[in-house]
Amino acid sequence: MTHRPPFLWSSLLLASVTLGCASGGPRLASAPVAAYATPAAREATASVVSAPPAPAAPPATSTATGFTDANTDNSLISNGNISATSENLLSVASGFRREVYRLGGRVFSEQVHFRAESEDDTRNTSTAIYRIKILPRLLPDILDWLGKHSTITVQEVSSIVAMESEADASIVRADVQARLAKIELQLADPTLDHQYQAALEQERTKLIGAVIADPNALADNTKRVAVLEIRLEAPHPLDLYANGILFGQARGSVLGLGVLGQSRGNRIGGGVGIGGHSPVSTLEVMGYSAPTMDSHAGVTVSLGFGGYSKAFGGGKRASMNPYVGGRLGYAYLEANYVAVAAELGVEIVKQHGVMWTVSARPMALLGSSSQAAVEVGSSFGLAF
Repeated sequence: MTHRPPFLWSSLLLASVTLGCASGGPRLASAPVAAYATPAAREATASVVSAPPAPAAPPATSTATGFTDANTDNSLISNGNISATSENLLSVASGFRREVYRLGGRVFSEQVHFRAESEDDTRNTSTAIYRIKILPRLLPDILDWLGKHSTITVQEVSSIVAMESEADASIVRADVQARLAKIELQLADPTLDHQYQAALEQERTKLIGAVIADPNALADNTKRVAVLEIRLEAPHPLDLYANGILFGQARGSVLGLGVLGQSRGNRIGGGVGIGGHSPVSTLEVMGYSAPTMDSHAGVTVSLGFGGYSKAFGGGKRASMNPYVGGRLGYAYLEANYVAVAAELGVEIVKQHGVMWTVSARPMALLGSSSQAAVEVGSSFGLAF
């Protein structure tokens, strides 16, 4: 009876320890960090796991202002005329059209006139005329392409900033955006006074209402395109006559008579001629000296015609143009004759309205005492 109380207390103590181990063990094993870590350590752990990466700082030039917005390349109004020449007109015109569309532009009109070289009318050259629209910032690309594939002869392009009202709208737009951003930043402060918060919200509502009432305040109305007239031409043929309509020339020659006869003689002659664009003057009057004191001076009046050889440039070169022609007229050389002559000549120089030629004329003098003759001479002419 005396040993029962100590035994009872020992049993109760053992049962309490056993129950405590069964219920408290898992908590000690699973939460040592949460239970014993300091507040600073818990905050560091949370920030490492859940904080997103900080965004990269925008470049200093990315801040939009009214000035930079109103004066971008696309805010320009550009128009003008460009003329260029090219030997290969058709291929250059086709490549130019493709280049315009490659750069995002459009061709709104196109006129192509091709004149074959065989056409005699040299006043009208082959041309290709375009009216295009393209962004102003791409103008250098178009000009570079034309410069590489042709020779630019005229470039008249002007650009101005868009209307002042649109520039003003962009300035207002930048100011409204800046004020709204500043208000949003202030409203995010949790310690903001309630009365000041109400004033800021009222100001924000007013700004948003102004934007809704005037959509242009936030609209980008500064986009513009460049409108260009492009003229591509084949090179103009050299105007050898300097726009002259008629051609006058002075000629000096030596006439050899009796080429096929027994009696031979030479006469020195000179004269003038006038006509159109022909290597042989249309109308020519020549006078010849008398070979002896007992003879009389001579004269010939003749009409001529002539042409150039296509194989030797067709008369379009500035020098060394061979030609052939013929003449028919009247001659008095101690007797009356019908003069028939062929002409073979070379234009030594023909440019800027000046022509110098040398030629030989086999001649038949038909009359009561027919004879053959040869004239060799040189002419100097001016277009007028």
